[in-house]
Amino acid sequence: MTGTMESTAVRPARRHRGGARRLVLGALALLVTLSAGALHSQITGEIGDELDVGPRLPDMSFFSAEDVNLQVKSSDDVFAAGARVRVDGTSADHLVVAGGEISLRRVALEDLLAAGGEVALLDGAVADDVVATGGTIRIERAFRIGGSAVVAGGEVRIDAPVPADLRVAAGEIRLDSAVGGDARLSGEKVTLGPHARIGGNLLYRTDNLVIEPGAVITGERRMLPPGEKSALENWGRGAGELSGMLALAALAGFTLLVLAIAAAVPGLMRSTTEFLRTRPLRSAGIGILVALVAPFVIVLLFASVVGVPLALLVAAICLAITPVAVAASAHFIGMEERRLATRADTPPTGWGARLLWPVLGAATILLVGMIPAIGFLAWVLALLFGLGAVASRGGKALAAG
Repeated sequence: MTGTMESTAVRPARRHRGGARRLVLGALALLVTLSAGALHSQITGEIGDELDVGPRLPDMSFFSAEDVNLQVKSSDDVFAAGARVRVDGTSADHLVVAGGEISLRRVALEDLLAAGGEVALLDGAVADDVVATGGTIRIERAFRIGGSAVVAGGEVRIDAPVPADLRVAAGEIRLDSAVGGDARLSGEKVTLGPHARIGGNLLYRTDNLVIEPGAVITGERRMLPPGEKSALENWGRGAGELSGMLALAALAGFTLLVLAIAAAVPGLMRSTTEFLRTRPLRSAGIGILVALVAPFVIVLLFASVVGVPLALLVAAICLAITPVAVAASAHFIGMEERRLATRADTPPTGWGARLLWPVLGAATILLVGMIPAIGFLAWVLALLFGLGAVASRGGKALAAG
C-alpha cells in the first residue's frame, strides 16, 4: 500500500520533468534542424580544439576552437572565436573575430569587428570601417583603414592612418597617425605623437592631454565638458539607470528561474556543469559561435516570404533557451562554491542541496552583475559559457533523462 501511494505521488512529478525535458530537447532539435535546412548551402562551420583553416571559397563561414589559425578566401562574411585567433592572408566581406589573443596580418576586408583581451592589427587593409574593443589594442602603421574607426579598451595605440572620423574610449590612448575627420578621444591619459595629423576637430575628455612636438591639429581643439556626451554615451547612461531600477526585480525573478530550471531538468544541469568544469574554453567558443549564428539564421529566414513564420519560431526558441544557458552557468558556479566549501566532488543527493547551491550561484552572478565596471561583462560571459554548454550537452542530457 505504501509503495502504491509513493508511486502515485511521484508519477506526476516525473511526468512534469519529462515534459520539460521533451520541450527543451524539441526546441534545441528544431533550432538545429531549421538552421541546417535554411543555410546548408550558404554556411560553412567548424568547431574543435584546434583549427588550421586553409584557403577555400565558402559563402559564409563560422569557426570556433581554443586555437584558430585562419587563412580563408571568401566573398562573404567570416566569423571566428577562440582563446587564440591568428588571421593571416584572409579576405572577406565582414570579419567578426573574438578571443583572448587576436592578431591580423595580410588581410583584405570590407569591414572588421574585433573583440578580445589583446588585439593586434598588424598589416593588411580594411576598405571601410573598423570596430575594435579589448584590454590592449594595437593598430600598426602598416594596417590600412578606408573609413572610420571606433575603438574601446584599456590601453589603445593607433599608428595607422584613419581617413574618416576616429572615436576612442580607453584608459590610456596614444594616437600617432593621420586622421582625416574629427578625433573624439576619451581617457585617463591621451597622447598625440609626433606623427599625429588631425584634419578635423580634436574633441577630448581627459585631465591629462599630452601633445608631442610635431603633432598637427587643423580644426578646433576643444575639451568636452562633463555634461556634453554623445548620443551613444547618453543611451548608455539611461540604460544603466534603468538597470538599477530593475535590479531588485531581477534578483527575485532570476532566483526563481534558476530554481525552476534546476528542478525541472536536473540531468541537464549536472551535464552542463561537468562540461564547464572540464572544457571551459571550448564551451565559451561554442557559445560565441551560437550567439553569432542565431541572428543570421533569423535574418536570412525573414528575407524569404515563406521563412517569416520560421524566423519568428527560431527567435522564440532562442529567447526560451537563453535563460536555460544563464541558469547553467549559475548551477556551475554554485556547484564550484559547494566543492570549495565542503571539499565534496560528488554531486549532491538531497533536493535541498541541489537547489540551495544553484541559488547561491545565481546570487553570485547577480552581485557581480551589479558592479558598474564589469557587470555587463559578467552577464555576457554567463550567457556565452552557459550557451556553449547547453548546445554541447543539452540533447544527450535531456534524452538520457
